[in-house]
Amino acid sequence: MAEVGQVIEKKDNNRLLIRLERQEACAKCRACSAGMQAKEMLLEAENLCNAKIGDNVEISLEETDFMKAVLIMYGIPFVCFVVGVIASYFILTSLQAANIEIISFIVGIVLVVVSYLIIHRFEPHFKSDNYVPKATAVVEN
Repeated sequence: MAEVGQVIEKKDNNRLLIRLERQEACAKCRACSAGMQAKEMLLEAENLCNAKIGDNVEISLEETDFMKAVLIMYGIPFVCFVVGVIASYFILTSLQAANIEIISFIVGIVLVVVSYLIIHRFEPHFKSDNYVPKATAVVEN
């Protein structure tokens, strides 16, 4: 996955702050509130091409790393939700509790929140260089 953006700031840790134009697919996703805002976004990327402020650079993220990030942010919470709903449903059914469906749904939501808290707790581990986009080449205007 490669995009092109303009370097607007050079950081001390060999990272660049890059402004890119939001693609149509990104705007339609709306997984974040950014899809409802301006058409540009800021991104921090590793500087592999010795880019300078004002340069247009090609930004890439390995497909496998992108898929791992998607799995972490969406797959784990989804699994937690499904497991929470199904497990609590069967447990509450065996206990002959009232409002089983509502309680099961709430347990699923609670497990999603817990999974995001755990992901947030381990975020420094996930911020390894594998998940950081890379500015790979300076592109002519």
